[in-house]
Amino acid sequence: MNKKSPAYVLSFMAAICVVFGTGISVVNYATQGLLARNAAMHRNRVLCRAFQLDVAGSSAEAYQQAVDAALRTSAVAGRTVYECVAPGKESVGFVAGGMGFWDRIDVVLALTPDLHTILNVQVLDQKETPGLGARIEEAWFTDQFKGLSVAWEAPAESRILVGANPAPNAANEVDAITGATQTSMALMRFLNDELAAFRAAYSANREPLNR
Repeated sequence: MNKKSPAYVLSFMAAICVVFGTGISVVNYATQGLLARNAAMHRNRVLCRAFQLDVAGSSAEAYQQAVDAALRTSAVAGRTVYECVAPGKESVGFVAGGMGFWDRIDVVLALTPDLHTILNVQVLDQKETPGLGARIEEAWFTDQFKGLSVAWEAPAESRILVGANPAPNAANEVDAITGATQTSMALMRFLNDELAAFRAAYSANREPLNR
């Protein structure tokens, strides 16, 4: 066959696509279990950080045991709620998420049982710009949320404030990330939205989840 003919070129391209497509499919299928285990470990590590759980080791099993021992789950309006029953660490939390500057951001939000104070915020997933918006994962930023009051008496969009506001050093304010104003504002918007929705649903009947 003439290697310069359209038929040969198309046949060659089709063969290459089949070979590489099959290879990618095989690799994807073969690693599905590993990816699922890694995702579960990552989620458990974030939960342990958010609820400040004691973990006996650094293995996936250790994190799973810590979560199983300290957290109870229930369903509230279609979302999973975590209740920490570890002595001295009683709290309630959930995964809050919304659109960031580039993509969706998901965080684990832990609060006091009365929902008046945030105990911790830990990022579960984000795809913001490295060195800018991605700094929402850094401890200096997330530590600002520890002990932060939720101003339930304020308008829904300003119960948590990220960045400058008319009342400096307000009990419900954290500093924004320099150079990442849009990510900071997006985080503030979806945290306020999610807190309002969660509070409205939390007092409703909850259905226990199977582990």
